[in-house]
Amino acid sequence: MPVDRFGEIRAPGHREVDAAIIRSDDDRGDGEILGPEHFGWFAAPHFEHRPGDPLRLAATSPCCSIRDVATQLLDRAGIPWTAVFLGGTAAISAALSAGLAVSAFPRPLAPADAIDVGDALGLPPIPALALVLHSSLTDPRSKDALRAITAAFREHRKG
Repeated sequence: MPVDRFGEIRAPGHREVDAAIIRSDDDRGDGEILGPEHFGWFAAPHFEHRPGDPLRLAATSPCCSIRDVATQLLDRAGIPWTAVFLGGTAAISAALSAGLAVSAFPRPLAPADAIDVGDALGLPPIPALALVLHSSLTDPRSKDALRAITAAFREHRKG
């Protein structure tokens, strides 16, 4: 099930999702913070941007929190942009590697052949977002399973 917003997970009576790890750009305080997600402006080394042209962006769906943050940062900085490629994480990685666009992308997920072009293009820094576990599970066995998952998640992110 695609989950676009925090509210869809926590809606009263919503039972399709027992637990979810989402990026949060607010200070709600509910859920378990697993750590920060750091971002950069990534593109292929051969990506070319002509000054004065709108910045070509590869992005996820319009309801994605990082897309919202990135486009708001560009708007506030007065940097014109145009979305030239929309897709999921793997598709955006391919678009970046092909040199089609720039994307605000999680540092740990950036394609190996992509570079952070934020400073070179004068793009605003992207704040880290919190990765938060939300769960409606209450039974001890499920909570134990979630503890194991979150421990593995944190350990993986350290490495």
